[in-house]
Amino acid sequence: MKRPKKQGLTMASISKPYLLRASLLAAFAIFMGLALSFVVYQSTENVKTNAIDLVSNRIPILTSINELMADLSEQERVIYEYYRSQENDSFLKSSAVVKNTFNMHLAIILKQIRFEKEAAIIVKGQQDIEVLFDNFYQAMQVDEDNWDEMRVILTKVSTIRRQLLPTLKSIEMQTKKTVDEGHQATLKQMAISHWLVIVYGIAIVLIAGITSWYLRLYMLTQAKNTRLALFSHRNPNPILSVNNLGEVVFANPACDKLLVSVGYKAEEVEYLLPNNFLSLRQQLSSQNEHNSVVEQVLNDHVLHISVYWHEEIDAYDIHIKDVTERKLAEERVNLLAFYNQATNLPNQYKFNNDIDNAIKAGEKFSIGIFSIRSFDEKVSALGLEATEALVNTLAKNISLALPTGVLFYQTNDSQFGLLCSKSNNSLALQQLTKLVSDVAEQPLLTQCGEFFVELDFGYGCYPIHGDDRNFLIKSAHNALVIASEDEHNNFCLYEPRFSENSQKNIELINKLRHAVAKKELFLVFQPQLDIQSNRVTGIETLVRWRHGGDIISPVNFIPLAEQSGLIIPIGQWILEQACQFAKQLVDLGYIDIIVAVNVSPRQFTHPQFCHSVRNALADVGLPPHNLELEITEGVFMHNEEVTLAVLQQLKSTGLHLSIDDFGTGYSSLSYLKRFPIDKLKIDQSFIRDCHENDEDRAIIKTIVSLGKSLNLSLIAEGVEEESHVDFLRGLGCEEIQGYWFSKPILPEQLISLLAEQGGDIKVESAHYLPVK
Repeated sequence: MKRPKKQGLTMASISKPYLLRASLLAAFAIFMGLALSFVVYQSTENVKTNAIDLVSNRIPILTSINELMADLSEQERVIYEYYRSQENDSFLKSSAVVKNTFNMHLAIILKQIRFEKEAAIIVKGQQDIEVLFDNFYQAMQVDEDNWDEMRVILTKVSTIRRQLLPTLKSIEMQTKKTVDEGHQATLKQMAISHWLVIVYGIAIVLIAGITSWYLRLYMLTQAKNTRLALFSHRNPNPILSVNNLGEVVFANPACDKLLVSVGYKAEEVEYLLPNNFLSLRQQLSSQNEHNSVVEQVLNDHVLHISVYWHEEIDAYDIHIKDVTERKLAEERVNLLAFYNQATNLPNQYKFNNDIDNAIKAGEKFSIGIFSIRSFDEKVSALGLEATEALVNTLAKNISLALPTGVLFYQTNDSQFGLLCSKSNNSLALQQLTKLVSDVAEQPLLTQCGEFFVELDFGYGCYPIHGDDRNFLIKSAHNALVIASEDEHNNFCLYEPRFSENSQKNIELINKLRHAVAKKELFLVFQPQLDIQSNRVTGIETLVRWRHGGDIISPVNFIPLAEQSGLIIPIGQWILEQACQFAKQLVDLGYIDIIVAVNVSPRQFTHPQFCHSVRNALADVGLPPHNLELEITEGVFMHNEEVTLAVLQQLKSTGLHLSIDDFGTGYSSLSYLKRFPIDKLKIDQSFIRDCHENDEDRAIIKTIVSLGKSLNLSLIAEGVEEESHVDFLRGLGCEEIQGYWFSKPILPEQLISLLAEQGGDIKVESAHYLPVK
């Protein structure tokens, strides 16, 4: 395609109507001038005989005088116009024209000998004006601020013109005197010509005004077009103008740069047109909106092409922008937003989008969520770097093993997602689970060492389990929770009852939030008996919840309180109430009684826990040695240094510390040695069958022996049989707690029980009914 001329303007045709109208009006004015000339000629022929002398000798002089006056005014107008517009070319042209006109009119005066003196004055004045014109032109070329100098020149020009006027008037008066002599003779004939000239003058003025208006519009349009052309020419983005034949009539310099940057020659401008330009033209002409945007790839460059159709001139403007960098940036943002940077797997956001798209498609599919078992423990044991390497290797191995039709995601540090378009039944999902589990059970070889992991899987199916993305994900999570709690099975497919249980738990948590304020929580106490002295030496504080007339078991609401964080305010309330009751017992004279309070792991790790314990003791004035905090083994396994510091702070206040449910968690001799523990509570799971199970008896013996060797007190919980008591007494275990002696009882019942310590307590008759 031939390279278009860059100086061509696509909007030139817009200004043509104004120029055409102005030309027509000028032609009409010329026609009227010719017509008037013919009429005047006919009139002057009638007076030719008696006015030939007047016309030939006198009137030319008078006319020249008038023209000279007009020429002087025109000279002044030209220089003032130049002062205003500063257009050099226009000034030079106009000044040359008016100079020639003046000399032409002056020549008639110079022919008259009787006006020789006046002619010399006029010539001298004109020469001065020409010198001033040259000086003014030179002054205008200077960049400095010399406006005062130019105004002086303008003043001199005006002064010379005024000085010449009396001379011209003198010549005019002398000439008029001779003209008046023949005036009366020709007056009648000239009257007609006079009125014709007036009419013609008025018409010429009107036509000139209209013509000037059209010319002004034409010049403004031309200026606008020029400005628009400059805008396009200097625009950093490529711009094309295409006529109604599809030919490129204009291309700005940015087109050259773009073509060269993508490997084409600057002349090959046709490659910048949209590929479907023909159909696009038809589309634009048939729709209300006359613009369209397309994207086109040109040698690995992405071009954003905007096409505008100008219906009035049937032409097209095409604006092009190279958006390659923006597209690459969008891809990078998309990668950051939708992919895990460590494993390059799609993340939770991508998982959500793909699920939404699958739901819109309406085909059956399943989603799976699986997690690395005991991930937090692995982080604590291995460190963050090793755990990340483990996760990356696991993700890579699973990605290579997954079959077609299964999409793989990493939804968080230890959790992954599966989107299965073909597996939509339990058997297929179990097979998929086995495949992934087999991969995970293989040694994970990383730069940090060799590791092994176990996975738990939860699944939800569309549309069986729901047609909403959030519900499907929640279903898979519910199933994952069930799978995680099952030690023997790592696979679980969602069932509606899971949601029912989850909903019940949510409702229970919401009710539990108001339990303290509504005074629905209350405490019961289970006595701890010293089987050597047969006396009550301590009591364990237990919480109960009365809601809607029913007693809700701690087994049901304590885990929910732990999960939701409500255990913090509830635990604080229990501690404060237990301290108040302990102070009541001390005031009654039981100065050695010890009230034990269970502390949850979440409560123990609270930054203000030690402060809250000291406040609870201080608020009621309870001596610290009357309070014992029971802590589960799980607390000791994380952040040992922090745990040790907290225990030492608590111990420094003078209270007692015991390990609850000893032997069921992560028992370690190291923390028994390091931590300031006073007592071990042997878990009831070992006590329950010890009268029949030799293994339980052996474990109990070991715990008792261990405690004694470390100078720790021992208490067995869950004692329900006489044989349990005899066995424990024989081992030297100091205290017991359980239904054999007393179930948890209300405060007033406990006070009655303690009152019996005045004499020996008959344990066989000391049973108390459980709290209703």
